[in-house]
Amino acid sequence: MEPRDPIELDGGMGEGGGQILRTALSLSAVTGHPFRISRVRHGRMKPGLRPQHLAAARATAAICGGSLTGDSVGSAELSLEPRTVTPRSSWRFDIGTAGSAPLLFQTLCWPLALAGIPTQVSLLGGTHQDHSPSFHYLALVWAPAVARLGFPFDLTLQRAGFYPEGGGEFGASVLPARAMPPLDLRHRGTLLEADVLSLVSGVDFSVGERQADRAERRMREVGVSCQPRAVPMPCGPSRGSHLLVVARFERIRSGHSATSEGGREPDRTADAAVAGFSGFLDGHGAVDRHLADQLLVPAALVAAGRVPRPAAVDLVTCFTVGEVTRHLLTNAEVIGRFLPVDVEVEGAEGGEGTVTVRPAPRNARTSPAS
Repeated sequence: MEPRDPIELDGGMGEGGGQILRTALSLSAVTGHPFRISRVRHGRMKPGLRPQHLAAARATAAICGGSLTGDSVGSAELSLEPRTVTPRSSWRFDIGTAGSAPLLFQTLCWPLALAGIPTQVSLLGGTHQDHSPSFHYLALVWAPAVARLGFPFDLTLQRAGFYPEGGGEFGASVLPARAMPPLDLRHRGTLLEADVLSLVSGVDFSVGERQADRAERRMREVGVSCQPRAVPMPCGPSRGSHLLVVARFERIRSGHSATSEGGREPDRTADAAVAGFSGFLDGHGAVDRHLADQLLVPAALVAAGRVPRPAAVDLVTCFTVGEVTRHLLTNAEVIGRFLPVDVEVEGAEGGEGTVTVRPAPRNARTSPAS
């Protein structure tokens, strides 16, 4: 195969965060197309590669036999020259800090799921944080949603990891991607129940009970009855608590969470999580603001034909979202650089919207990966 010019990405575009890099890493490994990113995380207070982003880059290079340039903490530029993802039965990756292990998994899971064999992955780092999906969000909201796109994952928590110590670990069973019916989530349906989990690790169990009691009162104020559960998690070197509201609608689940990060008191942790649920319930979107951008990559892989399907099967994914975020819009732009798909977002940033992911028309497929 002749060498291809790398896709050039600006890490300061859109929301200017680490997801630009993570999406590029995933899709570079899937498509075999090299990329170069400049101004990495330009929109963040500490720009450049942090340890968790470096871990994601090195892990991606490992699974696809690729070579990296610029892979050092603080670097503002990074290049990946991927090769082929080699099927392998198990992998183990350690971020080495409290960086998000769920985000690391979301970087690696797509090329691994398309490798053709079952794979076991162990990931070490932070598992429950405010600014990334927690392990329980991943297991209870994200995994059921992406399974409907043909990507089945089974997740197991070994020990929880909170900021700043980290030290958490979870395992993931990655099965080969499979054909599924097209996903249409324009309507969420009626709320069936709300499952409230008050999770604690390394702190007194009374913290979990206090969070649960507070959450029950707050949920009652928004007109939803529930029976919150205080649940101990396997303990690592870190201490903390987490509250997650999983809203089960007829057609989809949404997740709304908060942690004790930054010294947040149990009552405030519960208040923050329930406030997120309440805001979502007041709207009409089927998919919560975080799940929306996390569905884009698997939906795009389906639309691009990376998951084998009968010729007659529709490849279009459509869903409504409670809030169009800059994160969503930026992720859509990066995906379009690697895959021959159209990601259409109807609705203004900050408001409700509709997302449609479909194959690009054949005469418009100018993507380097087409």
